[in-house]
Amino acid sequence: MDIKVREIEEKQYIGNGFSAYGGELEVLLTYQDKKIQDLQVIKHHESEMGQWALDELPSKIIAANSADVDGITGASATSRAIKEATTDALQQAQQNQV
Repeated sequence: MDIKVREIEEKQYIGNGFSAYGGELEVLLTYQDKKIQDLQVIKHHESEMGQWALDELPSKIIAANSADVDGITGASATSRAIKEATTDALQQAQQNQV
């Protein structure tokens, strides 16, 4: 899956992570008022096994307002890539709001 993002709106950040199985993974993070508003995986090359993490992990991260959440059992590499990409985007967002 590869979604083309032409324009990023204010308060949105793209983060990158890498999965041992699928290569590069990107997330689009919407961050406002020190809170994760939305998180979407916009680029990945994950297998069906990784689909669990793609479906479930973003909502867990939004609810926790942090990438420091438990990964999805059976999709460790994809979970790690999503959390890595989210951390990357969060660092950008927090630096921008200083």
